[in-house]
Amino acid sequence: MAKVSFDASMRVVALIGDDAFLSPYYTRQLIDALEQAHGEIERFDFDGDAASPADVLDELRTFGLLQQHKIVIVDKADRFLAARGEGSGPSRARVLLEKYVAAPCEDATLLLRADTWHRGKIDKAIEKVGLVHRIKSLGPADTLRWVIGRAGKEYNAEIDRGAAERLVRRVGCNLARLDSELAKLSAMTPDGKSIDARLVDEAVPLSREEKAWVIQDALLGGGAPRGLATLHELLGVSRQSDVLVAWAVTDMLRRLHAAARMRRSGAGPQQIRKDLKLWGPAGDATISVAERVPPERLAELLGDALRHQQRLRRGIGTPVCMLDVLVVEIAEALAA
Repeated sequence: MAKVSFDASMRVVALIGDDAFLSPYYTRQLIDALEQAHGEIERFDFDGDAASPADVLDELRTFGLLQQHKIVIVDKADRFLAARGEGSGPSRARVLLEKYVAAPCEDATLLLRADTWHRGKIDKAIEKVGLVHRIKSLGPADTLRWVIGRAGKEYNAEIDRGAAERLVRRVGCNLARLDSELAKLSAMTPDGKSIDARLVDEAVPLSREEKAWVIQDALLGGGAPRGLATLHELLGVSRQSDVLVAWAVTDMLRRLHAAARMRRSGAGPQQIRKDLKLWGPAGDATISVAERVPPERLAELLGDALRHQQRLRRGIGTPVCMLDVLVVEIAEALAA
């Protein structure tokens, strides 16, 4: 997670990004910095779709009853700034806000939160009196480190690395959901024990979309019987989309082919992991297969998978039969 330094001297801050965890997290950091400098502060929230420029500016310029510092938050600030009435040129909201940012009130901090943001004159003006920060979502490796650190810092719990890897594979890089699952897992873990992979498997369900990707684990380490059993469970019991399952298989073959080519050219396992974003047990299995199976054979398998999908899009054949044949072919090749 990128470190951001907030201080009480900031009069205007723009947080750009739709991360459901990081945006509130950074907001809390800014409020903490203001409270440390000013004591208790007042907070006012505006919806950028509904608020008028006059509403926001009046609140910024109005003294509190006790003259305490205030923070005024405008969500959907991108739409707030873009809202226009009649005529062309910059919106009235943008023009008025640019004037305000040039001379902001000393007793108020304006926080603009937006999913998207178009750079303009207002950016440089904000940076003179505060901060424009674009929130970047974490990748798998950084998310894994975040999970391990968050468990100890926030929940006073330890999580085994294998369990953390399993949790991220199941949930993805959604920090808000990961934080919720960590809270649950830490509460379920006896004192003195670590959160382990078994508990993650029992307590953290896969979403419908995520379930389709377990076919990759089955093919990488289980052979044809396990691959077919997993496939039929996905399509029959879990009622997964055959399109999503086929895409998961194709995605696995793309990575395997790329890893095998890199290995042949002399790249080491660490370089392959970094370039292809491989990590955890699945990364180990991918590199193991790439060292055994020639890239030419993997290219043939990838071509077969793509041709099967093309035939299905044209209405030729049935998804179950196509995937049965593909799973057996892939499992036998990877196990060789």
